Amino acid sequence: MTARQRAMYERTQDADTNMIGFVEELIALPSGYKEKEKPQTAEEIQKAALKSQKRKQQADERREKDKQKTMDRLLKKQESSKQRSGVRNKQTQKPSHPKLTYMNTIEGSYILVPPGHEFPMEAKVSRPPPPAQFCCISDCKNRKAYSCSKTNVPLCSLVCYRKHLTAAKLEQKNPNRIV
Repeated sequence: MTARQRAMYERTQDADTNMIGFVEELIALPSGYKEKEKPQTAEEIQKAALKSQKRKQQADERREKDKQKTMDRLLKKQESSKQRSGVRNKQTQKPSHPKLTYMNTIEGSYILVPPGHEFPMEAKVSRPPPPAQFCCISDCKNRKAYSCSKTNVPLCSLVCYRKHLTAAKLEQKNPNRIV
């Protein structure tokens, strides 16, 4: 009996004393399980048989799909393990070309070549640095720092550049004069 039904029952008990003849009947609640009606006619029996056959067929298909998925998963695992072992075999095989090792340490930089192999590049002798150029102004003995943009003459400073420009202007005016 539910709490509501109990309250109604108690009210009716109290009301019995007040109202004689008014009684509310208690109704049973459904249990939640509803029993299916069994097929009565031949047509209903046939439909029920078809439905059960479809259910069985769908269950079989689901089982087959699950089996197939499981087999695919297992086969993929086997393939991946084969690939891993193939990679390991490739790593253990010796390469056909020599392995050069480059080392850069505090003491210096080295390229190590395996015994029995020659270094793949020819040794070259470095070129000597070009001779030092000096400023073109006669009384200046400094090294070249700049080049004149107009005459491409080596110069050491802005002071020498100005001297050179004034000399170049004078030379343009008097081409026979020697600076």
